[in-house]
Amino acid sequence: MSYINDNNFSKAVRFIYENIDKPITLEDIAKGIGLSTSSLKRLFEEASNQSPGSFIRKLRMEIAFRSLKSRDESILEIALASGFDDQSAFSRCFKQTFGFSPSKAREKINIVNELECVTLEEPDIIEIENLELQGVTEVGLYFESAPKAWDKLKANLTSEEQGDDFSGIFIGMGHDNPHEGDIREDQVRFTAGVVLSSRDLKLNKMQIHHGQYARFRYKGKPVNMGLAYHYIYGKWNVNSSIKINKTIPAFVVYDNLPEAFKEQNALIHVPLIESHNL
Repeated sequence: MSYINDNNFSKAVRFIYENIDKPITLEDIAKGIGLSTSSLKRLFEEASNQSPGSFIRKLRMEIAFRSLKSRDESILEIALASGFDDQSAFSRCFKQTFGFSPSKAREKINIVNELECVTLEEPDIIEIENLELQGVTEVGLYFESAPKAWDKLKANLTSEEQGDDFSGIFIGMGHDNPHEGDIREDQVRFTAGVVLSSRDLKLNKMQIHHGQYARFRYKGKPVNMGLAYHYIYGKWNVNSSIKINKTIPAFVVYDNLPEAFKEQNALIHVPLIESHNL
């Protein structure tokens, strides 16, 4: 039996975001969204392959990392704001999450987790030209904006265009990176689009930026796509001679309409800043 429900998971994530600066128990979340604690645990395991507690700890560390980059607060102040009683416990948890101490984090541009719950192969370098999509853009938490955008796009497609034999391609694009601190977590823009030459869906038109891209083959749940992005824009970008153009959004290509909690294959396209031989 599957306990996954897009709305329940979005509500749980929203509850966590809104209460992240307070102690949060499983009972608090379950009561807040109308589930039992056992159903809540199963929901998070099926949706993200992690427990609610693990999800909360990593979210707190992400927010702490962004705070460290701003340098407006001391490490102790950030530790207390993250729900820790002392700096040493905070430092241990931070290092377990990112592999660096909080003090080292202030010297680094990109610190990320190792990949979890997904498979990601080394990329091919390809050229993208004249790719136009028709799409829908939603704003909110990533866990909310992406499903909403895909649902609105789906409502504009015929049953044939939603099926396995559809000849077009589906493209998902996140326009903002809340982990860089430039935008609030609940203001992330996400576009769900389709490359479809057979008819005009009367949706927004968007031209994919032409140029060279690193194309990564991804296998996992779309809801865990952020783990791959963390790795690509962090460790991979630091260690690779190929550098990412961060002024242009990356995008993901799906053969079929993505389902947030269903494991599937996808192609992550990351724009490059330099010219390389193909």
